[in-house]
Amino acid sequence: MSDLEARLRAALEARAQTFPAGPNAWLDVQRRTPPPVPRGRWLLAALPIALLAIFVPFLLNGGLGRNSANDPDGVYTQLMEGRTAAGEQVMIDDPATGKPLRLWFTRDEVGAPSVCYVAQPADGDPFGSCHDLRTAEIFQRSGMFEGSTRSDTPSAYVDYGVAQTDVTKVTAVLTDGRRMEATLYRSEGAPMVIWALALAAGDRVSKVEFADAKARQGTDMTPNSLTRESNRGTPIGQAMRLPGGVTVRPYDFKVLGRRIFWFRQGKELGWINLDTKDPTPDPVPMIFSDEGLIYTAASRDTARIELAFDSEAPITLVGVPDPWNLDRNLFTLTLPVVPDRSPVSWLAGYDAAGKQLWRKVYPRRTEQPNSEFKRTSEPITVPGTDDFTNGPVQLSFGKYTYKGEQNELQLCATGGTGSDGGPQISCSRVKPEAPYGSFSSGRVETYLPLPGSVLAFGAAEDDWLSVDAVLEDGRRLPATLMRGKDLPAPVWWVRYPRDAKLGAFAFKVRGKQLEQVDLNHRGWCWEDNKPLDAGHVFDGGLTANLHDGACVKWAKDGKARAGSFQPVPGGKLSDLIAAPELPLQWAQDREDWYGFTLPGTAKVDVTLKGGGRATASTTPDPWGQGVLLFAGPVPDAVAKRGLSWPGMRFTGYSADGRVLWTYEPKEPG
Repeated sequence: MSDLEARLRAALEARAQTFPAGPNAWLDVQRRTPPPVPRGRWLLAALPIALLAIFVPFLLNGGLGRNSANDPDGVYTQLMEGRTAAGEQVMIDDPATGKPLRLWFTRDEVGAPSVCYVAQPADGDPFGSCHDLRTAEIFQRSGMFEGSTRSDTPSAYVDYGVAQTDVTKVTAVLTDGRRMEATLYRSEGAPMVIWALALAAGDRVSKVEFADAKARQGTDMTPNSLTRESNRGTPIGQAMRLPGGVTVRPYDFKVLGRRIFWFRQGKELGWINLDTKDPTPDPVPMIFSDEGLIYTAASRDTARIELAFDSEAPITLVGVPDPWNLDRNLFTLTLPVVPDRSPVSWLAGYDAAGKQLWRKVYPRRTEQPNSEFKRTSEPITVPGTDDFTNGPVQLSFGKYTYKGEQNELQLCATGGTGSDGGPQISCSRVKPEAPYGSFSSGRVETYLPLPGSVLAFGAAEDDWLSVDAVLEDGRRLPATLMRGKDLPAPVWWVRYPRDAKLGAFAFKVRGKQLEQVDLNHRGWCWEDNKPLDAGHVFDGGLTANLHDGACVKWAKDGKARAGSFQPVPGGKLSDLIAAPELPLQWAQDREDWYGFTLPGTAKVDVTLKGGGRATASTTPDPWGQGVLLFAGPVPDAVAKRGLSWPGMRFTGYSADGRVLWTYEPKEPG
């Protein structure tokens, strides 16, 4: 597993216990992640939850037709219901339509940010949508695509997106190799930066690069995050244009069969699977929602679909015959983006004569019972969190019950803002296991009062002396460490501003020379592709490169090699080694092994259990990090099986051959 993969998995694990989930959160993730199976399978099971946040605004706004306006200001007004502008509007000239594209940020009633747009087609009414940015924050992206005005009609167009506030340069790399710098729009109060790129009709973007003021390059993004063309298959018909900027087109994919796709503003919204191996398929179609739309496809005899919420009047979707002779009717409805929480009570389909063909009734959804979490200790009220939305924050040890069985002990926090605006519940394992590391941490956050705050928390070991949150500028925020005879483990927590860049958590352990570091919350080291200088080149072509923040990585033949090392912000590489506890840091990739060690070490030797040995000479690091670099080849037999843990023994020698230190690492876990 790479460092980036481990960091992502750790971040997802930290979020995995956060409840309740927003109704559209999974849709947002799936829109950006190529799905291995039709995402409709998930939505079918979750239909009452998915629909409840999508359809009711239509009723609240006065019924059919109120969501569209004949002028962009009308669309803007509808999108702003329940929202407050955050920063200034951006008007971008769209050569594809000859009309401006309007972009801006908003915050909802709990301060959560979204990015919104209003587009004006050349031959139709304006339309718009808002996208919740909390998904982007979870993945800590440097930036991402939000849309494109490119269409099937050859013309100049605009690609656009958002970036984190510390990004100062966005560069597009075109498929022909040319590089174009995007225009950045930032304003006071905006939670992110808008970027836009004007392109000629024949231009195609291969990727977009993001860099900050230190010229650190973050994770590249490709247009595939919007279009996902590689997962679509072969078109089996021409695109069909619908009102509201919607395009529908069928494809045949060898793996998943025939599917109909929905697109809007350059984005692939989702798809309906037409082929099934079920001899008696369910006639009730799967209903989807995204970007202010609801959509589905049903058999040709279903001319109308109705659904209702409790005692509310039903909403009607009218089918349009597909033009590709697939024996389907297409259903697409444009809606404003204002969430509500009323459950769907029933869904029904009718033929052209009004005869009911099928009907599905959904049981009334009840709130998740609190009894699923069994507390094993009295709650701890965190001082100074009364200003959190749904505060104050409380911490409790306990276990969740799943299918009648209790899982491992967790430390859970309540308070702050959940993804649906309600109270957040976030849990962290008391005893994390691989691949999530050994550091227990979770977080709850509040967006108000601005700029918002994060409360990080976790369980500690009995021999921990302190825990610090280390910001990227090197500042340390000491955590509170609470112990008690009635607690199954010590508890720590620390508060920091939402707009602060967290670099790491550092904790000191009794009897340990080195400070223990958890860098899972930091991205630039793994993502930074621009070294500070030419680096140090070893015999054989391996190069050690130093990146911002004392991050050292290796490369060969222009390709990155496994392993990267980085101290906490403000630290040096020498902070990561000490004799006899850990006299070296090392990695191995294919035919090379490499790393750094203590000053005075002239040669490093490693022997493996059952045979195998590798030796490397050292050289001073050129960056003043207080270490010696080393690199060398490994025997073919070792290269094939890798430097494995059991029985390894490292030895450091002086220039005159004396043994300076020995080290036998313990196998992880």
